[in-house]
Amino acid sequence: MKYTKEQRLDIGRRIYNGEITRYQAAEQYDIGEQTARSYMRMYRDINPLPPRHQSNKDHLSVTKHSASPEP
Repeated sequence: MKYTKEQRLDIGRRIYNGEITRYQAAEQYDIGEQTARSYMRMYRDINPLPPRHQSNKDHLSVTKHSASPEP
């Protein structure tokens, strides 16, 4: 294994806290993007934290239409 558990958790912490993206971590630590993701999940699971959800709001414009016309 390339990194110790403590090192993997530190990488995961950096990703979880938004210091780096998993893609940046993959390049910086010479690991796969999915490996970086698993490090972040390991960190999150050990420190009972909520999942991080990326919002599509930055990428999509959503318009709500009402089912009935306004009077």
